[in-house]
Amino acid sequence: MRLSAVNRFLLACFFWTLVAGWSHGQRLPDGELPAMPVNGLSDEDGVLGKNSSAQRRVTDLLQTLRRDHGYRMYVILKRSLISSDPTELSSQLQQEWLPEGGGLVVVFESDTRKMGFGRGLKPGEGMEADSPGVPAYGLVEIISNALLNTPPDDPVEVYVERLVSEIVAGLNGYFVKKEAPVAGGRSLRLALVTIGSLSLLALGGMGVGWMLGKADKKQSETRVFPGMDTPERLGAPYGGGCGATGFFGDPAKK
Repeated sequence: MRLSAVNRFLLACFFWTLVAGWSHGQRLPDGELPAMPVNGLSDEDGVLGKNSSAQRRVTDLLQTLRRDHGYRMYVILKRSLISSDPTELSSQLQQEWLPEGGGLVVVFESDTRKMGFGRGLKPGEGMEADSPGVPAYGLVEIISNALLNTPPDDPVEVYVERLVSEIVAGLNGYFVKKEAPVAGGRSLRLALVTIGSLSLLALGGMGVGWMLGKADKKQSETRVFPGMDTPERLGAPYGGGCGATGFFGDPAKK
């Protein structure tokens, strides 16, 4: 039976405990830890088959990722873990092999199909421009998408190879986006938009200034009423008009 998208997403998020801190489960003695695989893949139990093409393809993916971006990803495949579990083992191996970060340890137990994801615990991992690390939020998204895109009912060999391919593709995409310079066309478009915006602002300012100047000019105009001939009314020589004046100052200055 296939898992729903929600359940598969929740499965992807279980490794948040590794992001938050060190697991306190049962630890393997350091002498029992597997050796760091030089090519990135450890499959002593033959989960992918002995000397199989699947092993070679997974190895090529891991080595290409390291060569192109400096990011080290280790995949540990076990049929069954007795004195530990994938979550604890991946955390322990992460601290042993990658104490400074810059990589990811994935442990897969084929009998139970359980997985563990270890990662660096530095809060600023991947935030530096020249660092091969991936921030926690980016790693959560990459692994979540990989789990969602990998059918859980596939045979173990197909499932492991597909999952590793999806994770590596997500990491490659992250580093390509991180390392890519801003496109020249985008910079040109941004410059043109900026110049256009400033031009519009300048024209708007000129228009407002013209309108204010025109209003001021109207206010300063002198208006003269034209002279009019008013005929006599009721014998008054000037049409019966009247007027009055008043003075409220010092009478001596009148």
